[in-house]
Amino acid sequence: MSPPAVTQQAQDILEAYLSQKGLRRTEERRHILQAIYEELSHFDADTLHRHLTQKGLRISRATVYNTLDLLVECGLVKRYHFSEGPTLYERSLGRRQHDHLLCLDCGDIHEFCDPQLGPIIEGVAQLFQMRPTRHELIIYAHCTKTHCPNRTKNPTFATK
Repeated sequence: MSPPAVTQQAQDILEAYLSQKGLRRTEERRHILQAIYEELSHFDADTLHRHLTQKGLRISRATVYNTLDLLVECGLVKRYHFSEGPTLYERSLGRRQHDHLLCLDCGDIHEFCDPQLGPIIEGVAQLFQMRPTRHELIIYAHCTKTHCPNRTKNPTFATK
C-alpha cells in the first residue's frame, strides 16, 4: 500500500497524461488507480475487477483491462508475464527497484532487493560494452519447506 501522497501523485500523473492525450477523466479510472495504489499488491485484471465489484463499484471488465493498458502506458503500473501464468500487475510509482522470486508450487511471489546484484549487472554490461539502465530478475523456484502453508493453493505459474 502506498502513502496518501504517492496515491495523490499517481492521480496527478494520470490526469496530466489524460489531458495530454485528449482522453476523458472518469470516476472508473480514478477508482481503479486508487484500488491499485491503496489496496492491492500483485494482481491480475480479474482479481482487480472482483475487488472493485466487492466494494460495490460497477465497473466493466473491459474498462478494467483498458485502464490497466492506459496505466502501463503512462508508467503508473508495471505489467509482468511470469511464465505461463496470468498477466500480473503492480504499482510502479513510489517503489524501489526490486526483483521477484516465484513459487511454482503455489504461486507465491516474494519481492527482494539484493545490493550484490548491482556489481554483477555492471560487470556483465561492461563485458558487452554497454551501460545498464534498468533490470528485471525473476527467479522461478519450488518450495523446500516440508509443511509449506501455501502448498494447498492452486499454482499460479506453470513450468515450461
